[in-house]
Amino acid sequence: MTRMATIGRIIVKPGPSHDWIMVTQRSGWEMRFHTRQRALQFARAYAKLNPPVTLQVVGETGEVEAAELFEDPLGGAGQASLRWRPMIVKPA
Repeated sequence: MTRMATIGRIIVKPGPSHDWIMVTQRSGWEMRFHTRQRALQFARAYAKLNPPVTLQVVGETGEVEAAELFEDPLGGAGQASLRWRPMIVKPA
């Protein structure tokens, strides 16, 4: 059975006080940055750690200026078989 992963969305947009804001759709939180470059650097790093996700850059006019798709290298299906379980190892 193949599981379809929901594609999340990260939006980088100008803030009200000459800053830039990164908003995540999945968690609903936002972060503020002094520059657009810093916001994009953090957003791309966050997207790589939380695929699949679309990164959208919104300009001053409110239109999407650019979009990037960060895909899940495992396709979402492999995550079910990669479960970590702690093991207690007894000395011999």
